[in-house]
Amino acid sequence: MAEFLSWSHAARQILTFLIALSVLSQTLLIIFSFRRYPRNYKYMLGSTLEVFVLLGILVYSLMHGQALHSYFSGIIAPLGYEVLRLIAFVLISMTSFLVVILTWRVWPLTIVLLFLPLLPSMERILDAGFAYLIFASIVILLTRGISLSLLRAKEIGCSISASSIKNTVDSLHTGVLFCESDGFILLINEQMQRLMKTISGGLYRNGKQFYNYLAASEVKSEYRRVEFEGQIVFLLPDNTAWMFTNSVLEIKGKYYSQLAATDITQQWLLTEKLQKQEKELTIKSAQLRESIVNLQVLNREREMQKAKRRAHDVLGQRLSLLLRNIRSDEALDYDLFLSLSQGILDELRMDKISLSPEKELDGLQRTFATIGIKISVLGDLPSDHEKSRIIIDIIRESVTNAVRHGLASEISVVIADIDDRLHLKISNNGDVPSQPIIEGGGLAAIRKMVEPYGGEINVDVEPSFALSVHVRE
Repeated sequence: MAEFLSWSHAARQILTFLIALSVLSQTLLIIFSFRRYPRNYKYMLGSTLEVFVLLGILVYSLMHGQALHSYFSGIIAPLGYEVLRLIAFVLISMTSFLVVILTWRVWPLTIVLLFLPLLPSMERILDAGFAYLIFASIVILLTRGISLSLLRAKEIGCSISASSIKNTVDSLHTGVLFCESDGFILLINEQMQRLMKTISGGLYRNGKQFYNYLAASEVKSEYRRVEFEGQIVFLLPDNTAWMFTNSVLEIKGKYYSQLAATDITQQWLLTEKLQKQEKELTIKSAQLRESIVNLQVLNREREMQKAKRRAHDVLGQRLSLLLRNIRSDEALDYDLFLSLSQGILDELRMDKISLSPEKELDGLQRTFATIGIKISVLGDLPSDHEKSRIIIDIIRESVTNAVRHGLASEISVVIADIDDRLHLKISNNGDVPSQPIIEGGGLAAIRKMVEPYGGEINVDVEPSFALSVHVRE
């Protein structure tokens, strides 16, 4: 080791620094080695070898320290530690050979070569090259420690281990807690810890106690506790919604509890939006029904006013002729009286009969358009006046029912003549009946209209409500 005394101060400082780094890298390698899975005897023996390698590096450090002491004291003394050096070399050699035998890999034998300077006899054999051999061994051991530490870290990251499981669970946005049947917590991720601290103001060591706190009605005033699909939901001040689900797991005859906290903020917002829309639709439905009733009342009033005006016109005209004849000096014309009294009812009905089916259909469209109901008609009414009037009555009844019961806003009417049969199909975009359709007054009235013509009706509810009427020409 006398050659070491001739080195420059910088070279000795570099060697000291390399030994310190070797100790750190080897310690890190030991930690990674013991965290590998599965923990079988091969891995354990390899980890034990790394411990003995650290022992060898520490012995090198003692030898280096003795050399520095000789340098600063000016007295050249033997490096010493012969027994410790022999013990370290024997342990490293024996463990290396066992690893070679069990793994059938020869690379552990290189470790034995790196620690040959531990043998006291090597100092006499190598003489001036002894110090350089120690320097080279330290450099190789440092490089080995760093490279194997990186490799072990990668293995741990790619393999299933307690650490990898914990890291994976912590990365979840969902809160997770596993505990034994008595509540002792086995695993809890960071998200569940945050929720636990936010809701309760602290951390629980017992999973059952925490769940009982969640299930209790006494919670902080700034939180809302509700139930959703039979589960506990907490609405937090940050406008997030968390659903807590508790389940029991059986593993190898032993029971465990799993508490999961799921972020249902989006679902909750959608649910609230749907509930709000449902309330609005209920209100609008009631308003629409009221509007239909008012519309029917208004139509009846219009008809009554129209009938009154028609009666006033017809009767007024006849009374005028009658009064003129009475006031004249001429003798009363009994034939005139008879003609004025005949056909009054026919003339009163004439206005309705004279209104064509096409105009009635147009009036029906315009009437419902005033309340936002669109009636589209494809095809022409039949040339037969009586059948056209029946078609109009069927359309009027169907439109009224679609708006009243199905809340429809669009009604489609298709009239076609196929194979000498008149086909009428009335469909709408309203709600499909949730219960089986029972033929009531409306459908029964329509059936009676078409039966004299050998007609038939069909009702479909898929994909939307549709009434089909078929009448022979």
